[in-house]
Amino acid sequence: MMSMVHSFEPVIDENCQVLVLGSMPGVPSLTLSEYYGNPRNYFWRVLYGLFGQSTVDDEYEERLAFALSHRVALWDVLKSCTREGSLDSNIRNEVVNDIPGLLKRYPSIRCLALNGTKAHDTFMRHFGKTDAARRVVCLKLPSTSPVPTRTMRNLDDRLAAWRAIVPYLGTS
Repeated sequence: MMSMVHSFEPVIDENCQVLVLGSMPGVPSLTLSEYYGNPRNYFWRVLYGLFGQSTVDDEYEERLAFALSHRVALWDVLKSCTREGSLDSNIRNEVVNDIPGLLKRYPSIRCLALNGTKAHDTFMRHFGKTDAARRVVCLKLPSTSPVPTRTMRNLDDRLAAWRAIVPYLGTS
């Protein structure tokens, strides 16, 4: 049975320069009310790894503080949808978040890191031709989902691909 699910509020401040956009949190994340709450998801290990850290903080609030201290914001392309389970392929009845509005409120954002194909394709379909999207770099990155693909088998594969955001995290 498909149920209506809702994304979280953005995690962002005026210093952020990269906005990571997922599609919609999966069931483990929704259950915990945490971005990337599935312990098998690679996101937090990738983010910490970009800054040379092999250990991720245990507490969610510390992970959010780590992201913000490294100028990384978090949100989702979708505000709500119906979906059975956690797979992006099951998403129906999409309602998008106001990403152009967020980019206007936070002009320090220079890069959108689109976490996976669904996030990228949905963003581009709804916002790709907007002025807000044209003023930032939009990077289609491999999903940090724990599901292996032909080219993304493990943490090292994902970490290598996600290094593309590092040049956008410099001083403004």
